[in-house]
Amino acid sequence: MLWFSASIAVPVNANSGVSFYHDIIIASGGQLPVGLESRDNPTDNSFFSASSDLQAPDAVDFNDTHILINGLGPETPSVFSAISTDTRNAATEGSFASNNTQLYLVHELEIVPDGTNDTSEEGIGGNGQAQATLSTELYDTQGVSDVFFERTFTFSNQNLSALTFGIQGDFEMDLFATADGQNSFANTFAQVDMFFSSQNPLDIVFADTSPYVNNQNEVGDNALFYLQRETDVANTGHLSLTGSASAIGTNIGGLTQAFGNSAMSYALGITLLPGEEITMSHRVTYSNLAMIGEGAVKVPEPSSGLLMLFAFGLLVFRRQKQSLGG
Repeated sequence: MLWFSASIAVPVNANSGVSFYHDIIIASGGQLPVGLESRDNPTDNSFFSASSDLQAPDAVDFNDTHILINGLGPETPSVFSAISTDTRNAATEGSFASNNTQLYLVHELEIVPDGTNDTSEEGIGGNGQAQATLSTELYDTQGVSDVFFERTFTFSNQNLSALTFGIQGDFEMDLFATADGQNSFANTFAQVDMFFSSQNPLDIVFADTSPYVNNQNEVGDNALFYLQRETDVANTGHLSLTGSASAIGTNIGGLTQAFGNSAMSYALGITLLPGEEITMSHRVTYSNLAMIGEGAVKVPEPSSGLLMLFAFGLLVFRRQKQSLGG
């Protein structure tokens, strides 16, 4: 349905994107310490989706997913991807959403195999994008991309004395959101989280192994960028990096954008008592939204951060309309 007033002009654009990776090495990789069992749960939780919608009578939609199961190392990861488009005018207008996630798992090189297939290294990376573009006529348009992966690891000490081992890792995250023109909105959200739990108090020490990078920029009154890390893992159980960016376009002031990036390298020292078992859930979620129009947009779970920012965006959006007499 064409709902915009004639006073709102084209072109209108909204775009958001995110890319990230997180690699971890357990006990220096290779041969694990004697008595340390490091196992991954084969029943991981995951989903990935992309959807697009252009409310024009001549819109043409396309949807596809791709899965490649490999994951034996960083050179040969498993791949999960989705793409969705809904376009018109030879694909020059409409909506687009996509995501691509790659993950791998490495098992220890055992001198004397014990049949446990212990995990020594894991990595996950991905990128997502959503775009909405109109240049001739104004229709409700949106693209949504949403991804969630979770893999659970169990570390146990089979020795009769306490055991300390390390986990080394690298986080990196880049996010952006741009909106150009009234009634445009873009948002992206990402979180990479390691959640530790045990029946005993956690004995985990965190240390940066390189300077923490936190760069962010906002252009325009209606741009918002948020980036935070959680490193108090001994008390909260979480080691995480969370970021989001949103932008709301207006017919005054041109392009609105929020963008930034973060990187951290770290080491964890984990001490297990004799017979103690500790669980680590490695969770990744990232989402993208780009829309032109107003009204409710259904964003897939579990992206609560994206939902929160979207609600914020609609609130500011309606205040703008009131101030403009809309």
